[in-house]
Amino acid sequence: MKAKVLVILPTDKFLHRQILEGILAYGHERGPWQFHFETGDRYEQGLEKVKRWGCSGIIAMVREAGQLRKLMNTKVPAVFLNPPQSGKGTAAPPKWATFVSRNQEDVGKSAAEYFLDRGYREFAFIGTPRQTGWCERRLNGFRGRLTREGFGCSVFPGAPKCDSDDFDRESPHVAKWLKTLKPSTALYASRDRRAVQMLNLCIDLGISVPGGLAVLGTDNDEVLCESVTPSLSSIALDGRNAGMLCAKLLDMHMRRRKVEPMVDLAFPSVVTRQSTDETLVPDRFIAKVLAIVRRDLSVGHTIADIAKELHVSRRTLETKAQIVLGTTLKNEINRIRLNEAVHLISNTDLSIQAVAERCGFCCASHLNTRFKAAFGHSPSVFRYRNPQ
Repeated sequence: MKAKVLVILPTDKFLHRQILEGILAYGHERGPWQFHFETGDRYEQGLEKVKRWGCSGIIAMVREAGQLRKLMNTKVPAVFLNPPQSGKGTAAPPKWATFVSRNQEDVGKSAAEYFLDRGYREFAFIGTPRQTGWCERRLNGFRGRLTREGFGCSVFPGAPKCDSDDFDRESPHVAKWLKTLKPSTALYASRDRRAVQMLNLCIDLGISVPGGLAVLGTDNDEVLCESVTPSLSSIALDGRNAGMLCAKLLDMHMRRRKVEPMVDLAFPSVVTRQSTDETLVPDRFIAKVLAIVRRDLSVGHTIADIAKELHVSRRTLETKAQIVLGTTLKNEINRIRLNEAVHLISNTDLSIQAVAERCGFCCASHLNTRFKAAFGHSPSVFRYRNPQ
């Protein structure tokens, strides 16, 4: 019987459209599924559709806890993206549903680690004109990671309310703030559109990018990122694969298979373009260390191996890495390996054992243990294409 899937999802953002693309791709590949689509603000119409249509499953992103509760009460197999939290946090869903969430603090943290990895020592953040919950959490992750390393962060304080809704009126306030930033400051913008606004203002103000200011956005909207000069580096949240993951989890629910109740999306990755050109990284030594690690992850480099290749003592290498990266070199190597493993599992048909070998883990069991420690679930959750 053809699955009838209700999708409730806003489409005003690039990431949301990517998620929808992934859901549709999975449904066409595994189905065909019959879809009914509603925007996030029209969930009531979706509820009516559930009652009249014989709905098989739901994938939804809703803003309010009451909306979430009504959809869960239908007892239709469901996957909820970034479910709203109550005052007590997010409780586990019923057995017929899964919550898929992205830790926004991790997004901000990854931006901080990206800049720290490249040797920056001055940092700034600009959010949306009117701060939202997700934006605040990205700021908290970014600033918190920097604080642990003893660095401060300049945050745009915002324009008066009467000016914040129109960038033409807001821009003088932003320009005044940009002029206060020290040379070689690393600026993280909560969204690509905001980052593009910063690049355009830098041109008007005569601030060189990336020499005077390195700019990083979020979403990796390729049209936006490539439409500006210099091109914009951005954190890729991989909406298409997130959509395929949601569809896979729903497929498992509809087939009455065991499904994790709560799933975290993979760590974000940065796509480097001209606005944070790596050739300007001040710490060449650590850049060379990481290049050795990435050269062939299957080798499983030990810290002693890297130190020998660079003709330095292990102690010197570990001390330098701790200062520049803000973490141990062992932790950084493990993070790089896990990120590559997520990429291979999500985008190839390699076995988990083959992925483990390519990423420097001794076996599939070792990779499974590391995944559960980092993500809270097994690697197979990220295998979107071929659910078993």
